[in-house]
Amino acid sequence: MSAPRLLLAPLLLASLLLAWSLPAPRAFAGELDLPDDLATHPDGRMPIQDLYASYRSLLEQGWQLDVIVQSQPPGREQALPIIALRTPQAGEAVWILSGIHGEETAGPNAIAASIEVIAELGRQRPVVLLPLNNPQGYAHNWRYLNTATWSPDIDGQSVGDSAHLLPHPDQPDEARAPAASSSEAAAITAYILEQAERYPPAWSIDLHEDDLISEGYVYSQGKKGAADPLAALAVETLRQNGIALRMAGETRFGEPIEDGIIGPVTDSSIDELMSAPTIIVDGEARPGPGAHTVLVFETPAKDIELQRRVAAHAALLQALAKELAATPVQ
Repeated sequence: MSAPRLLLAPLLLASLLLAWSLPAPRAFAGELDLPDDLATHPDGRMPIQDLYASYRSLLEQGWQLDVIVQSQPPGREQALPIIALRTPQAGEAVWILSGIHGEETAGPNAIAASIEVIAELGRQRPVVLLPLNNPQGYAHNWRYLNTATWSPDIDGQSVGDSAHLLPHPDQPDEARAPAASSSEAAAITAYILEQAERYPPAWSIDLHEDDLISEGYVYSQGKKGAADPLAALAVETLRQNGIALRMAGETRFGEPIEDGIIGPVTDSSIDELMSAPTIIVDGEARPGPGAHTVLVFETPAKDIELQRRVAAHAALLQALAKELAATPVQ
């Protein structure tokens, strides 16, 4: 490992502190019709208005902004937009996702802090960015649309639920669920399938956290599974930036870990959808997105301050963007 890499996280942390101290360009966020009195859970995460302002700055680079759906789960008084941004050039693309679970804040904040890194990647190849898939969860610190925390006794409605499109393991000509678990999940997955026609996903990156673990790991859902060199790069980068990883053993869900990486799993997630060679739409089998590389990063949030977690996620985005800009499509 080179010395400059070891300095990456402190430098990113310094830039994050500077970014959070500057006034945000609120006019950008206002154009998305955010409620004026919208409050964000007060634990140090960026105000949601500032996140949208940072994401929307990609429009200055010629990107297109799409409002996928207005999210207003039962019990919420205000609707919030779930957005995506994409480069003007289409083609085999890098997809970057974050904020699936509302209490996992490092990813959306790291994307905001790394917006120029993402813009530069977009100058090299097509990119589709879904930076905050669960804005209601982010604002209120709720993991799911219908419940605040994970529980084995409650069926949490994730905005990334994809069971309605994924083949049943025992009946592959049928979907695992008859319908999407929520209107948000229906809209996000439909958007992915729609845009995959013009921006077929070659690589998919999904930023997650877990406040129930003290050591993280990397899921690799793509064609190379645990042998994907980008998964190994992610492990190296996270460790270089002070994130403890479980290198062997099992996840808290019983999935085997080797060298910090878990191979493909069946979990009905948006990441399984991104990697799926076949999906079920309206009862008919059709080709799925079939991304070559699908990486999901589960970094520990337990007992680690947010700024350190954001800096590590930003370092990860920077390392992967540099590698992807130079990697030929396979």
